[in-house]
Amino acid sequence: MPEVFRLLYGCGFRVGEVLKLRVRDVDLNQGIITVRQGKFRKDRLVPPALPLMNRLRKYAAHFEKCPPEAIFFPGPSGRPFSLRTVYTLFRQLLLQCGISHGGRGKGPRIHDARHQFAVRALQRWYQDGEDLDAKLPLLATYLGHVNLSGTQHYLHLTAELFPEITARADATFGDVIPRRNEP
Repeated sequence: MPEVFRLLYGCGFRVGEVLKLRVRDVDLNQGIITVRQGKFRKDRLVPPALPLMNRLRKYAAHFEKCPPEAIFFPGPSGRPFSLRTVYTLFRQLLLQCGISHGGRGKGPRIHDARHQFAVRALQRWYQDGEDLDAKLPLLATYLGHVNLSGTQHYLHLTAELFPEITARADATFGDVIPRRNEP
């Protein structure tokens, strides 16, 4: 289960996408995970970061002789874990860490890891001076969205990013609207 949570946080997967992964979908040599029939019945290729792929290689070494159609993260029965099992375990982990739950829909929720992934990507690109208009379609594809509006839902302005946006906007556009001179 630790690798399931790492994939959710490190790649922005949906819980169901990770639970449905089969051995054939995780190419440990090429470092690519294939999501088959994700939301909107879309397939996509996801390249996790190298440290995460190395963890998956270590995990998979325990299951070397599994057939390609076997579940990559099998439950005790060999079938996929249920969504409820993952959600329950997540809530138990929060409790063990002393993190309170705000109630239904208030979080922290396991789906918040997907939001975090999108916001971290945006922050990294912004800090690197990347063209966000050019990068957002890449993020949308990575997350498996059919259009940019689905991705924009995840991109919340964060407290760490706001001062940088303000400073950059002032430096670029600060003189567009003249400042009022006080008499």
